[in-house]
Amino acid sequence: MTRNLYSLLCVAAISLAISLRAADEDQPQGRVCISIVDSGPAAKEEPFRLSATGRPGSTVKAHIDASTKCSVLVAALTKDGKLANGWRPQLSEVPADFEEVQLPKAPVTWEWSGAHGPFDLYVLFLPPGSKEIEEAKKLVGAMQAPTIDDRLLAMQVNKLRELVGRITNEKEKVNQAPMTEPELGGVFRGADAVFPWRQFAQSINFADDRPGVLILSGEGASKDSPAP
Repeated sequence: MTRNLYSLLCVAAISLAISLRAADEDQPQGRVCISIVDSGPAAKEEPFRLSATGRPGSTVKAHIDASTKCSVLVAALTKDGKLANGWRPQLSEVPADFEEVQLPKAPVTWEWSGAHGPFDLYVLFLPPGSKEIEEAKKLVGAMQAPTIDDRLLAMQVNKLRELVGRITNEKEKVNQAPMTEPELGGVFRGADAVFPWRQFAQSINFADDRPGVLILSGEGASKDSPAP
């Protein structure tokens, strides 16, 4: 009797999960996987973990796609509102039908020498009509210059922090979730190896009036959004 009841509960749980997944897939969704890449003769790529030990020449990459055309803003900020690891933010259009976009775009690189302190990495999927896109485009574009006066960069980072904070703190207007690190990893070596990033990707729904936000937090929670 107990075994039969357990089986019925399992079937019900699976059916519920499938129905919920189908409902989510009916809505626009964006997906992202953060990876760490080692260059050189022994090139390899694997899912990124905040606890990853810094290795010479290693870089961090974001693999992104979406079911519907949108824009994506990726920014990494320390708890005191600075650029984490000096990584310049990235803004990109994302095509429909799950066509992959990789960030950062050359010549920008996100070098990984190991965490210097807690930081949050924000991935914001913005629908085409989002009022924040033009503001983000101007700001992120200005932050790509190879050399920027420290005071100017600090002002730009403050504006970036305000922009991200404004979006993430409007809880009722944003579909937001913490980004979880993959429990099962894999290492893919060699220049010809294709990293199956979609196996490790996390998705979030968004809508015309509701951005989707995923946050990879150095403290394991998304509650510490930057104040606007």
